[in-house]
Order: sequence, then C-alpha cells, then structure tokens
Amino acid sequence: MKIKNKIFWIVGFIILVGLFLRLYNGAELFNYTHDQDLAGWIIKDVVVNYHLRLIGQLTSTPGVFIGPLFYYLLIPFYLIFKMDPIGGIYLVAAIGAFAIWSSYYVFSKIFSEKVGLISALVYAVSSYTVFNDREVVPTMPLMLWSIWFFYSLHLILMGNQKKGFLLAAILTALIWHINSGLFILLPIYLVAFIMSKKRLDFKSLFVPFILLIILSAPLILFETRHGFSETKAMIFSATQSQGDILKGTAKLAKIFDVVIKDVADLLWGYPPGVPKTLAFWIVSIATILIFIKRKIEKKTFCIMLIWMLVTTGFFAIFSKPVSEYYLNSLTIVWIAFISVIFATLIESKKVKYLGYLLLALFAYFSFYRFFTYPKNHEGYVERKQVVAYIKADAVVHGYPCVAISYITSPGYNLGYRWFFYLAKVSTRPVSSNAPVYSIVFPLSSVDKFDKSFGALGVINPDYSRYNIKGVAKSCQGDNFNLTDSMFGYTQ
Repeated sequence: MKIKNKIFWIVGFIILVGLFLRLYNGAELFNYTHDQDLAGWIIKDVVVNYHLRLIGQLTSTPGVFIGPLFYYLLIPFYLIFKMDPIGGIYLVAAIGAFAIWSSYYVFSKIFSEKVGLISALVYAVSSYTVFNDREVVPTMPLMLWSIWFFYSLHLILMGNQKKGFLLAAILTALIWHINSGLFILLPIYLVAFIMSKKRLDFKSLFVPFILLIILSAPLILFETRHGFSETKAMIFSATQSQGDILKGTAKLAKIFDVVIKDVADLLWGYPPGVPKTLAFWIVSIATILIFIKRKIEKKTFCIMLIWMLVTTGFFAIFSKPVSEYYLNSLTIVWIAFISVIFATLIESKKVKYLGYLLLALFAYFSFYRFFTYPKNHEGYVERKQVVAYIKADAVVHGYPCVAISYITSPGYNLGYRWFFYLAKVSTRPVSSNAPVYSIVFPLSSVDKFDKSFGALGVINPDYSRYNIKGVAKSCQGDNFNLTDSMFGYTQ
C-alpha cells in the first residue's frame, strides 16, 4: 500500500510539472495562425448558427476533411472564455496531462513500473512533446492516440482479444478526427493477432464492431449524404501525384532525416557542436543491446519495429511532401526505447548512478530548451493587439467599417478574421472606398509603419482621403468579414 501511495504522488507530481510546462506563458507562446482562426468560425457555426457539423476543416489533401470531434471539445472552453481562443490552450493542456498519465499506465503494463514512471517523466518534460501538446489543432492528440494504440496491440499480442479489439475499435473510429494517415497502422493489428498464436474469438468482435459503427456515425452519415466524396478523395490522393518532387532514395533520405531530427528533439535538441545524428545512433545502438539482454520482450520489439517500418515505408512511397507530424506516432516508440534504456541503467548496480545522472541531464536540457525557446512575436498576443488597435483607431475617426490589406507573403495574411469578429469590426473589400489599414509582416518589408506589435506592424489609412459621408456610403451592405470565403472552411 505504501508503494502504491508513493507511486501515486510521484505520478501526480510529474503530471503537475507537465501541466506547468504546457500552460506557462500560455498567451505569449500561443502559436495562433490560420488553423486556430478557423476553429473559432467552426465553433461559431455550431454555437451561434446551431449547425451540428459532421466535418471539421478541409485538410491539405483536396476533398479530405478532418472529423469534428476536436472542435466540439473546444466549445466549453470557448464558452468559458467568452469565445476567446485562449480557452483552447486549456483543452490541449488537459489532453497533454492525460497523455502523461497514459504513458505511465501503458508502459507500466507493457514493460515495468519503473519504465512507466520514466516514460511519464520523458513525455512530461521533453520540449518536443511539450510544444507539440501546446498546439491547438485537431492533430494534437495524435501522440495520446499512439500510446493507447501501443497498448491495444499489446493486449491482442498477449491474447486478450476482448479488451484489445474493444480498444482497437475506439481508436479506429478516432482516426478520422485526428489524422487520416493513422489508417496505415491498422494492418499491424493483424500482425499482432497472428503473433499471439490465439484462435479468433468471434464473440469478442461483436461489441467492438457495433461500437465502431456507432462512433463512426458522423463519417458514415457525411459520406452517404455526399456520395462518398471523402473516400473518393482519399483514394485519388493515394493513387495520384500530390506534387512531391522527391522520389526513391531521395524521399527515403528525407524521411530518415526527419526521424533523426525528431529523436534529437525528443532527447536533447541541438547543443552546439553535437551532430544531430548522435542521439539517433545512441538510442538505436542502446536499444539493440537491451533487446539482446532481453529487457524488451521479443514479440513487443518486433511489433515496434514493424510500426516503424510501416510508417516510414508508406510515406517513402506516398507522393505527398512529408510533414513532420506525419511521423509523430513514432515518437511513442522512441519514448519507449529511451525509457527502457534509462530503466536498464538505473536497475544495474554497476551503472545505477550513471543512469540517474543521464536522466537528470535529460531533464536539465529539456527545461533549458523550454525556458530559452524564442518567441516569434506574431502569435495570439500580437494579432489581438493589432485588431484592437485598428478597432480603437476606427472608432476615434468615426469609421463604421474598414478595409484590411496585408503586406506579407501568401499564407501570412491569414489568422486575423476571428479577432475582427470578436472585436465587432465590420470590414469591406480593399476595392471599396472604406479606409484601408495595412497589416505588415515582417516589419522589414516596408520603409515605414505607424504602429508595431512585436513582429507585426500597422499602416494607418491616409485620413485626408476619407470623409464621414463617403465612408458611410462605402460601408453599406454586408460585413465582408462574415461573408467572404475562407480557406479550409465549408458550411
């Protein structure tokens, strides 16, 4: 009982540390861009327009939408903060805290109590996982999904088909809401079943199948109402070129480079003078050694390797340019390897203190990277200040509406519209005669600006060009901020 109480307090403390790292300087480190801006409009569509959405935003793959679950989870947090997107950081912090506990629970079951505790610590403090968990986007829960995917594979591998298939059904239904790329991992369930050498218990499939249908109802309903457009789009994207110029060994080298970078980010970042490949090779060689010493069960090790090969192999032949988050599920495999390595060192009488020292150094580097992480000064705080300034200046000059232009590169002109909605700023096209405020990024792109907020600047209208009557006439008609189309948003 005393041991359980001790572990309870240790896990609780680790979760609190993880929560602190995920909430510290929440507003200042809130990377607010188009995806976060879009979330506000989707939530408005549900809360204000009473539109129970079956889909979320359009993904980077034409015709493929992400599921709406993440946006529904955001709703109570938006309501608490009066529709301010700052509420989103508390949702992802809560998901991150659950992922920390999940790391402890799952790795304790698969490996040992010590490995579970170390994995929880690694997940809680690594700057790589911390900043991933601070992203208020639907793909953020991918690592949490991967933790429980690992556990479901373990259950099936150990012959526990009832619990394993039930968990697999829930996770399969959640894929559409997180990242459709996770579908490529589902065949590993078959591998785990075959390796278990157990006969299939058909009774254990009935409840999971029904649960899968129920949880997949939004996708099924959307597809039947729209002629299976999403399924067709996914098939098309898998069979047609998606614009990646890299092929063959060049593409494989790119993926390998991403994996190397992720391991370094997870473990210690990029200390000056240290090759970025060093972390990868240290972890890989140490993992092979501990496998030889039977610190990882043979079947579990095979499943982990297959997981890595399936992920890297698929994206090596997929014709779409590889983004880092496509390989994020592998982070959980690397956390498992790193945690077992630390636990093996600590359990050895000869190198016990070396193990504790390395774990302490890992924590030190993680905290150092977090507290020295550079702010981009063009996120939530600065964008909100820009909109507040334009609103205040327009009120002072009696403008009932304004026009907004952007002096920036394509893509950086997105991520402001929700703040204009919250500030009740009515906008018109730049082609109208409404007073034009220009938002500048970076500041070096212009010779002069009237006000700056971090890395963002504002150029005021030429007041002499406008009179109240002319502006009032230009402001007749619909609010452009409400009626203009928005990339990624579908009614």
